[in-house]
Amino acid sequence: MKTIIVTGLSGAGKSQAIQILEDLGYFCVDNLPPKLIKTFIELCENTGAEIEKLALVTDIRGDIFSEAFQNSLINFKGGSRDIEMLFLEADDETLITRYQESRRKHPLTGIAGSLSESIKLEREKMSTFRQEADYVINTTDMSNKELKATLEKILQTETSEAFTQINIASFGFKYGLPMSADFVFDVRFLPNPFYKKELRSKTGEDQEVRDYVMSFGEAREFYEKVEDLIEFVIPQYRKVGKEHLEVAFGCTGGQHRSVTFAYLIEKAFRKKGYLTKISHRDITKDREAN
Repeated sequence: MKTIIVTGLSGAGKSQAIQILEDLGYFCVDNLPPKLIKTFIELCENTGAEIEKLALVTDIRGDIFSEAFQNSLINFKGGSRDIEMLFLEADDETLITRYQESRRKHPLTGIAGSLSESIKLEREKMSTFRQEADYVINTTDMSNKELKATLEKILQTETSEAFTQINIASFGFKYGLPMSADFVFDVRFLPNPFYKKELRSKTGEDQEVRDYVMSFGEAREFYEKVEDLIEFVIPQYRKVGKEHLEVAFGCTGGQHRSVTFAYLIEKAFRKKGYLTKISHRDITKDREAN
């Protein structure tokens, strides 16, 4: 019996994931008390229940908060059983927005205090599970359709080494650094299309802007070095169980140079067969002033 334990940060999409897994043929149990996980799996194995694929969702509430329980579940998972762990996460800003929109209380509000403090505490307490998870999915800016495509891809893969998700973003330094990027590349050293009147109102999504940015030798050389670095770190991340990589490109306003590099890198790695996602955080900001 193949078993998937779905866990992660509150608000990161566990409920959506379990619905998708049910559509993929899994027998699903949502909000299973952590103390019952091992007992339930053993019960399904020993009673002759005709369950080929099982998915269990659990979260920070109850014993899963205990380090002793986490170690016990990890050891149970590491036995001879076919058990994998899926960990869902998102950046703090996204989680806060989701809670504000739903008007729900975070499970740790009574312990940590504010919503941001609760998220920080949960992230710390769940770090062991994140490290030991077979799959980590960051649902920041991810639609249900994209989450379904991601789950279908990883669950049809024979080994986790065949899966790497690359999230690529552009941003403007004037609006602040991204919170969750593994690598941040500063492209402000390149000539700024903003100062070309005919390009100011356009963005890196326009061919004319990309042509201008990449017309400089240092831009092409920098691009090649970045592509080589990303290609190099992917297998290194796989060795330590990290199955997604977040790369961000920043320029002054987040509309020309950073968007150009994010666009080109995403296109290149999508062609290489990787699962990619691109977002341009600041591409529409202050457009009226330009």
